Amino acid sequence: MIRSAHALIRLESLTHNLNLIRSFAPDSKVMAVVKADAYGHGLIKTAQALNQSDAFAVACINEALTLRSAGILHPIICLQGFANQQELRDFSNSNIQAVVHSEHQVALLRSEKLKQGLCVWLKIDTGMSRLGFSEEEAQAVYQQLDNCNNVSKIRLMTHLANADILDEASTYRQQANFDHTIVGMEGCERSIANSAASFAYPKTQRDWIRPGLALYGISPFQNEQSHPDVSGLKPVMSVRAPVIAIKQVKQGDRIGYGGSYTCPQNMRIGIVAMGYADGYPRSLEKTVPVSVRGHLCDVLGRVSMDMITIDLSDCDCEIGEHIELWGDDVPVADIAEAANTITYELLCRIAAHVRREYV
Repeated sequence: MIRSAHALIRLESLTHNLNLIRSFAPDSKVMAVVKADAYGHGLIKTAQALNQSDAFAVACINEALTLRSAGILHPIICLQGFANQQELRDFSNSNIQAVVHSEHQVALLRSEKLKQGLCVWLKIDTGMSRLGFSEEEAQAVYQQLDNCNNVSKIRLMTHLANADILDEASTYRQQANFDHTIVGMEGCERSIANSAASFAYPKTQRDWIRPGLALYGISPFQNEQSHPDVSGLKPVMSVRAPVIAIKQVKQGDRIGYGGSYTCPQNMRIGIVAMGYADGYPRSLEKTVPVSVRGHLCDVLGRVSMDMITIDLSDCDCEIGEHIELWGDDVPVADIAEAANTITYELLCRIAAHVRREYV
């Protein structure tokens, strides 16, 4: 049997979300982040739907080359940059822009002879303590890049660690550190803001913003806080799977592995062809719903490898009918919270065999 779980991807919602983000940062260009197979939505189809963006950001060279092979001519920025001489040549030959974050990359740039120079993004570590040069190193590295024949243009960037928290001191500190560090680098385009900062920290909206999660219709903010009104975002992905069996169980019957759920009464249950092998989280720590004809029904017991059990006691449903695991009626953020994880992980973890249907 072919796995019948699928993810419905609404391409018009991508366009809608892009336009909404632009309305918050009208003076900035948009670098749409499509790494990790466009957060599980499908790299090529997503990029084609976001053709009104000004550039695309990916994690690695393979993703960039996939976009080029599909005929995508937009500027493409590789956020991890190049790791060796062959990758550096691929960047040059395919006109891919590189984030430069290490001395190793600078040495490669200075030692190689390229057919055409690269536009590079000098990454400054202002407090994330991940990739990037320290504030003390950045000026010297900038001079090296400025004097390198293989560099055609320099742009500047940093990454915020806590932009999803409002009025956060560390975010203001990172912004100030960035501005202090780039003194003397006039004329270089700059980028600070991710999805959350694009909405909540207007002063980080420089020449470029880099939205990711918000493009896919999901709020980048922590649920318990008030935040800028992002209710206009439209979820792009709706994960669905069919009911493959319906049965009656009795009061006291236990459901699933470990018998973790005991039926409090006689119940009607449905078995849905979706499990942790498909990307639905097994680590649920509290009861979550699915949507059956718009009616919310609880998931019962433990998630199996390729099945879950749902309560159909108060809901009409037929075998073969597709129900929604998350999307329009069930926010993916609610499932992520119940699984003690984040929305990013759930989106990226939807398995490749779960077919994407684009509408």
